[in-house]
Amino acid sequence: MSVVNPRRLHPDESSKLSDVELMSSVTAGQHEALAVIFDRYHRLVFSVAIRIVRDPGEAEEVVQTVFLDIFKAAANFDPAKGMLKVWILQYAYHRALQRKRHLVANRFYHWEDLEAAIELGSVRGLPGEPAEIARLVEQMLGKLKPRQRAAVEMTYYEGLTAVEIAARLSQSVHVVRHDLNRGIAGLRAALENENEKT
Repeated sequence: MSVVNPRRLHPDESSKLSDVELMSSVTAGQHEALAVIFDRYHRLVFSVAIRIVRDPGEAEEVVQTVFLDIFKAAANFDPAKGMLKVWILQYAYHRALQRKRHLVANRFYHWEDLEAAIELGSVRGLPGEPAEIARLVEQMLGKLKPRQRAAVEMTYYEGLTAVEIAARLSQSVHVVRHDLNRGIAGLRAALENENEKT
């Protein structure tokens, strides 16, 4: 694979490069090129990840991991063996499946009923909605710290991504993901306590 001159690329210039040229630039140390590759393919990686892990926060984690892998392995990309899109998809499937195995091992999917309850509780006044579910969800949310509750509600009630929540709250994406994970963990613990009472 030919290497692009390792001078600093202008954003307008890098956006016009082909995938092969961009990967050559990444290999040459041009981080701007990786940003362009991310812009081109992060939605594709997310769509693969969300279908496998079925959780927006976890899918975004997969996206970050995949592009970190791409950055580390850029020198191994051989355009003679296939397109960059296919190469990225292989990473996406591998990392998403790996993440799902981890989540299954940690009983993440055991709590999908909780997430369904959260989503149901978000629709106030839904005809036929059991009042007890709404009360329970509100009670559990009330036990969370304010930032954790905000992250959970924006994710499940408004369908926002961690990036969108971070922008709204003027927090880093890492902090938002941490708050969301801690919030979900808190809700699971609350649900477990409720189950033990019945």
